[in-house]
Amino acid sequence: MAAELTVASDLEMIERSADPAGFVVQACERARAWLQEALEHDEIEEIAEIKSQAEAVRVYTTQRQLGKDAQLAAAEIVRRAERGIGLAIRRGQQNGEIAKRGDRGGPGAVGINRGNPNDRCDDHLVSPGSFFQHADERADAYAMTDGVSEADFEDALGEARAEGNLSRANVVRKIRQRRGQSSVPGGQVPDAADSPAEASAQRRELIGVLAAAGMSSRQIGEQLGIGDDRVRQVAREHGIAIRADAVLGRTRRPDSSRIVRETVHALEGLAMGVELADPVGLDPAEAAEWVASMTRSLRVLSRFLRQIKDTIR
Repeated sequence: MAAELTVASDLEMIERSADPAGFVVQACERARAWLQEALEHDEIEEIAEIKSQAEAVRVYTTQRQLGKDAQLAAAEIVRRAERGIGLAIRRGQQNGEIAKRGDRGGPGAVGINRGNPNDRCDDHLVSPGSFFQHADERADAYAMTDGVSEADFEDALGEARAEGNLSRANVVRKIRQRRGQSSVPGGQVPDAADSPAEASAQRRELIGVLAAAGMSSRQIGEQLGIGDDRVRQVAREHGIAIRADAVLGRTRRPDSSRIVRETVHALEGLAMGVELADPVGLDPAEAAEWVASMTRSLRVLSRFLRQIKDTIR
């Protein structure tokens, strides 16, 4: 989670600032960098926490009338975090770590699926619904994710910001407007106005073109705005070979035992080392950066420790 955004969510600190609105804007700018870092490492819980903090700041700036710039800065982080959650979920589903629609299990399923109670998952899978407050929020997050390029998202976000309205509904509306004009290599993405038969035939043709271009089913799904499972189903039904999937399927999985073993040994050495350090003698400027970095690392380690404990219970 962005350390600066956590500070901004300390409402007393905002009030003590000489320029509360400027304080919020600067904190959100730094939080954007932390959000990107969390997304690059698929730290979905970190992204969800950033979203929660940013939403709290957004509500506060609105209640205290700190100005449009502060409100928009916080709202932008919320929108970026929502897209980040959607992207992380899709990657987790591709990697078999997060449940997809249709994955079902018993009462031991991980996570409470608040978005859709009909989606239950196997014991080892995380429910995507646990990252959303309700089904509409989940649907809008996917609308900002599935088949939406980074450029289209940034353009839609810029248009919404220029209008002074970064509500989720407005950003999604901008994205859908842009997608209505979008195309992919080999043809035009089927539009909602197309007849079902016409859209199906067009989508099937595009899947063949994109598969031949070397795209995986996940990449094709992102281009066409459909799930990778649907892409694979169409490919099977029409004899389309998605060679990229075969290559990815042969990719060796990392040796988890070796990774954890080396991590344990490294931590033991680090623990012995820090016992020799005296915090009083540290440079405050450097210490602040170290605290933020170690906090992020410890959070990741703590989460993994809990996961290990769950497997041996």
